[in-house]
Amino acid sequence: MKKLLLAVVVGVALSGCGGGGSDSDESKPTPPPVVDIKPTAAQGTIKSVNYDNNTIDVNGHSYKVEQVKYGSQELSITSLKPNMMVEVSMLTRSGAVVSVEPTMVGIVTTISADRKTFVVNGVTLSFALDRHIELHDWVMVSSLPQATADGLGYKVLSVIKIEQEDVAGQYEIEGRLSGLDLNKNTFTLGASTKVFFNPHEIEDNAVLMNGQWVEVKGQMINDEFHATEVEVETYDDFDNDHEIEGIVTWVNSDKSQFELNARGRFTVNAQTRFEDGTKANLVAGELVEVTTFNGIAKEIEFEGDFGGEIGDWREFDREGYVTSVGDDHFMIAGETFYVDAYTEFEDLLTLDTLHGQYVDVEGVLINGKKVAREIEREDD
Repeated sequence: MKKLLLAVVVGVALSGCGGGGSDSDESKPTPPPVVDIKPTAAQGTIKSVNYDNNTIDVNGHSYKVEQVKYGSQELSITSLKPNMMVEVSMLTRSGAVVSVEPTMVGIVTTISADRKTFVVNGVTLSFALDRHIELHDWVMVSSLPQATADGLGYKVLSVIKIEQEDVAGQYEIEGRLSGLDLNKNTFTLGASTKVFFNPHEIEDNAVLMNGQWVEVKGQMINDEFHATEVEVETYDDFDNDHEIEGIVTWVNSDKSQFELNARGRFTVNAQTRFEDGTKANLVAGELVEVTTFNGIAKEIEFEGDFGGEIGDWREFDREGYVTSVGDDHFMIAGETFYVDAYTEFEDLLTLDTLHGQYVDVEGVLINGKKVAREIEREDD
């Protein structure tokens, strides 16, 4: 990040006693130092690690590391590697607490002959594996959402080999929840990982819904994930001065709202600042850093080239009369549109009141389904 502030220099030029000195005798003022104003909390990938100085670079800021954690376990700073996803909290003056936030933790069960694809927790991932990673090794995978031919996949950023004792043999996987069956207490995570859960294992008594981004810890048993902990991941509780790196996964038509990393929505208003781009560059697939305040994007910085470099994102915009409504979908002119946890209904509409309404629907294609992100009443 290029959020740099020139420190204020307070001083008074003292003139010599007696005869007035000339301007040439006066020394030039010392340029003020440049101070890096860090956010109090940040989520992003590690760009570099300096083990000698105990510092890491995240989102363009250098942090002095006081503690490294994975869940409740404390790790050494040597566990931190470039392109690993972390959350940094400036809790003390002496340094920061760095929480490792992988997308997956598990055993490598398959590696292709060219070592460019592999399987962890039942998910096939594309990434050129380090030659030191072998079958049955434990790894931490960091990723960002990626558009696939049908919907939402994983753009792998790093695969780090770990020792089993570092993670106490516990598997982890994050992804978009779908196919929720409350009778069988199962759901699908990502494209194909089937998860079995106990309702008592859901953190904060959250209500599970299709479309949520969830983090699941537990065990892989016969290609099925048996959860011991399920946590819904959102940005709802993030307050002032929180900086998040991620992929824009949806933008509404007037660019007043956007979704980040398929797990939270932010508002763009007249006070939103843009760096290395403009509001016109805010499109699905862009890699950005967002500084937030109570759900409002205070600043959006574009990373890298414009144009949705993380996959081919497919959005849609439809108008028409709603001809039928189901438990999680509705139809317009023979097309089926689905609703999920992140669907917003405008103009006091609800799924129950959609039938017969003329509406405008904006959304994204996920796993071959048209999923509504915003539904509002329109004049026919």
